[in-house]
Amino acid sequence: MSSTAVQQPLSTDSGIPSTEPTHDVSGTTTIKRKKLVKKVAQPNKLKFLIWQAGHASTLVFGTISLLFQVLWLPNKYYINSISYRLALAGSIAALTATFSHKFGLHYLPSTSTLISYQNFQYLILAVVWLFTFKSIFKIIPFFLISLLHLAKQKNIEPVLKESGLLASIIAYDELVLIVYLLLRTLLFRRSAGFQLTLFLLFYWLRILYNKETQNLFSAVIERLDGKLSQVKNPKVQHYWQKTKAFLEQKRAHD
Repeated sequence: MSSTAVQQPLSTDSGIPSTEPTHDVSGTTTIKRKKLVKKVAQPNKLKFLIWQAGHASTLVFGTISLLFQVLWLPNKYYINSISYRLALAGSIAALTATFSHKFGLHYLPSTSTLISYQNFQYLILAVVWLFTFKSIFKIIPFFLISLLHLAKQKNIEPVLKESGLLASIIAYDELVLIVYLLLRTLLFRRSAGFQLTLFLLFYWLRILYNKETQNLFSAVIERLDGKLSQVKNPKVQHYWQKTKAFLEQKRAHD
């Protein structure tokens, strides 16, 4: 009577070949090489739905809030306030889903590494903006970022063709926001100083590591150079020259 051995499937994620002994009917033992293929992780549908719903909420409620603020409509039944915060909550949900998909919430990198990511900076800002005073300058970047993400996902060509313009609007809006927060800080408005410090910290990181932000900031510096060079205050001239020297050094290094 002859017998054959039952082969059990091997499970591994290494992707390297393995060996498995088998016996033929004559009783001779042979070695069969079997390549083990790493299983491809499937995309998490729940995270994608949260990401999509978050950006959609930012667009819908952001549109409502922007209309109220642009048209100076009365905040009846707190529609503007509620829409404003729901738009930010949508961005928080979408950005959290992005990081969960990229790293996994249990395997996040160090804090210093996270801060270098622009998405993480926007996530922190969205949380801070959620609990502080409303401003059209705060919500515009999140609104346009959600618009660009959904346009790319849905392949909406008219929006994608204007992606450069929308990115420029975001960049200039953030410069205006710095000035606005500075004015509120000088007027001793509540928490404005903290918000300005946090935003300047993130903006400085972008100047250091983001090429587009560097180019925009350099363009602004060039426009202001003619006026500020005429200021006779020694301290102003000292810091102005240091700023220009730093930007020139960054350009040469890049």
